[in-house]
Amino acid sequence: MADTSPDSQIMTFNLCKANESCRVTLQVGERRFTTLHDTLTSESTYFGARLSGRWNDVDQDGVYFIDADPEIFEHILRYLRSGNFPVFFDASTQTFDHAKYLSLLCEARYFGIPKLEEWVEKERYLDVVQIKKSTVTVHDIDTQGSGYLNKTMTANTRMDMSTTWDTKQVYVCPRDILVHRGDKARCGLACEKARARVGGDITFDSEPVLRAVITETTMIFNPAACMGDGGCE
Repeated sequence: MADTSPDSQIMTFNLCKANESCRVTLQVGERRFTTLHDTLTSESTYFGARLSGRWNDVDQDGVYFIDADPEIFEHILRYLRSGNFPVFFDASTQTFDHAKYLSLLCEARYFGIPKLEEWVEKERYLDVVQIKKSTVTVHDIDTQGSGYLNKTMTANTRMDMSTTWDTKQVYVCPRDILVHRGDKARCGLACEKARARVGGDITFDSEPVLRAVITETTMIFNPAACMGDGGCE
């Protein structure tokens, strides 16, 4: 049977203090985390004090209880393990989760992690992802849009298109030859004679045309902005 007496627990504290590779189990809210003593105490003043052996507040099963949000604490622990700052970015909406960063900031202050606190407080996470936009107007999507609609794009680029109906003036051949429609240069001498017989005016028809505004949005990822000792989360 394991010895859970106060004297035994104090000996365990001292052993962990001397051996920084000692494993520590935390019960954070409804989730349990296991990590190393030196991982927790590397930057956190909270864990530096709590795991110093000066307080005997460990449960009988050797687990430390922390009343905190386990979802946010998961990112706290990842940071302590790697030194990498968390990136809360939604690629579908192309926005950062500022509410989550606010929660992370509060926990970074609570656990006494100045480097992480400063990174969030100064919004340095905004440097991790940059958004580049370009917009072009296509006046006739049927005749001019194939180069845009059939374009091959990288996975970090999204295309959005909005369309409206417009009209355009189309040249009419005086002999109503279909292949001449829209291109006066195709009409020859016979067409010119036919136009002269009806007064010589060049005729145009109004045709509906689909107009499009195409916006390309490219997300540029800058890993150096969030890397610590390893890579980004």
